[in-house]
Amino acid sequence: MTQITLNIPDSELSFFMKLIEKFNYETVNTEFSATEEMKNMLDERRSTSKTDDFIPWNEAKTQLRFKSEK
Repeated sequence: MTQITLNIPDSELSFFMKLIEKFNYETVNTEFSATEEMKNMLDERRSTSKTDDFIPWNEAKTQLRFKSEK
């Protein structure tokens, strides 16, 4: 697999996102860290969620829409 990292100017982000939506892509964020408060909230949500309400990541990814700031 090939991984490509791009720096997209804010003024071109909307155009780029329209273009990239035509391809099968996967976003990767390697610089994220969660606080203890965030971890506790996620643990609570997992414990009170119904497995029947879960959807596969590939399906959820198609429902996401990215907004650019102007």
